Amino acid sequence: MDWAREIDELHEFFEAWFRGLAQSFERMEIALAPTFSIVGPRGTTMDRAETIAAVREGRGRSSSLRIGTSDHQLLAATPGLVVARYIETHESDDHSTRRLSTAVFEPDETAPNGLVWVTVHETFLDDVS
Repeated sequence: MDWAREIDELHEFFEAWFRGLAQSFERMEIALAPTFSIVGPRGTTMDRAETIAAVREGRGRSSSLRIGTSDHQLLAATPGLVVARYIETHESDDHSTRRLSTAVFEPDETAPNGLVWVTVHETFLDDVS
């Protein structure tokens, strides 16, 4: 199980997808647990189906988008759960944001890096009003 690599690789997929470069959506679908949910940086919540639909619809929306992660921290780890925090940065030609993200993973040997995403909570670090 490599939680930090999973964070980086899924965000690399997001960047490629939103730039219109990724052809397959499978990476996203196999990474999310059936019970996946997310609290976005503005406090909105989505379940797995809503998240998949939103990401799928965003394909090619920004050819200049760059997404990166940094400051990875392991907050807790048990045999059945991994909790991590990281900073996610979105940059494009006309906009930039940073968000503090906390993710909960469960082990799954069939998933990339041996983990599936159970939930994510994001909070903007910048004034985005």
